[in-house]
Amino acid sequence: MSKLTALHVKNLKFTDLGGVKRPVRIGDGGGLYLQITKGGSKSWLFRYQLRGKSREMGLGSYGVDDAGVSLSDARRSAQRASLQLAEGLVTADNQAERAATIRMRKR
Repeated sequence: MSKLTALHVKNLKFTDLGGVKRPVRIGDGGGLYLQITKGGSKSWLFRYQLRGKSREMGLGSYGVDDAGVSLSDARRSAQRASLQLAEGLVTADNQAERAATIRMRKR
């Protein structure tokens, strides 16, 4: 799988794939995905498995200004989350708390 580039992420648009109404997800690797809604908003997701179940952690809305999360910031956040997952620090109970902490660091 090829990695996304900052220019590619900036130019990506929602593509209606035969009437699909749910958001489109484009993978960057390492569990990081860019999600694009039908309305055009973009956000970052980290997808992982915990105790045999697929889970997602929101990493924030896409943006290159101070209000959003850039591609490089999303990669760093996904890498941190992956390392903490490997160390057993991520649990279902603290998933929402971690996502909020990541968002607060960006402000």
